[in-house]
Amino acid sequence: MGKPLTPRQRSAFFRALNIACIELGHDTPEAREDYRKKVMREEAGVEHLALLNRTTDYDRVMKRFAADAGDFAAASRFAVADEARKAALIRICCAQVLQLKGYAPGSDDAAQYLAGIVEQARIPCGRDMLDSSFWLDCAPGHLQTLFQILDTYRRRLIRRNLDGRTARTFLSFDPSIRYALNASGGITIEYSSCAYADLPIRVNVVAA
Repeated sequence: MGKPLTPRQRSAFFRALNIACIELGHDTPEAREDYRKKVMREEAGVEHLALLNRTTDYDRVMKRFAADAGDFAAASRFAVADEARKAALIRICCAQVLQLKGYAPGSDDAAQYLAGIVEQARIPCGRDMLDSSFWLDCAPGHLQTLFQILDTYRRRLIRRNLDGRTARTFLSFDPSIRYALNASGGITIEYSSCAYADLPIRVNVVAA
């Protein structure tokens, strides 16, 4: 199970549930509760809110509420939310791999190195000469595979630059970490919640 819903997500959940119930004519507490459990069971395989994770489960349930309420614009947004989240993590993982190699994002060396990794997955990619950004076009169904490929490289580089015990501590992917190679050949690790706001790497989610 992933992380539980945030207070903001819980509020949005019950607001969307209420709108769907009004649209469907569920006007008693029992009918509303039966509908809630039915949607959660069918979309996420759980009936209790505490078991609903804040990412894929939440997106699927909210998409269902929106569709049942006739709000197809909102349903479409939730349908692609997981893809957008995976694309963002791929973008960050690309940057972390480059940091562990000592390459500056946007450089020729960085683009060539990333291309060598990404092309193993047969995903179109390249450097945009207009703004020096590195781009890649990935179908929704390939996003998880691409992330796993990049994460494997990231872990390999961490093991190469840190001793065994320290390496194990930092093997898990953390989107708030920035790596830097120091003068002794080791890795300096910093934490920043906005470390990747401006990054010359684009992940385009395209139709398969």
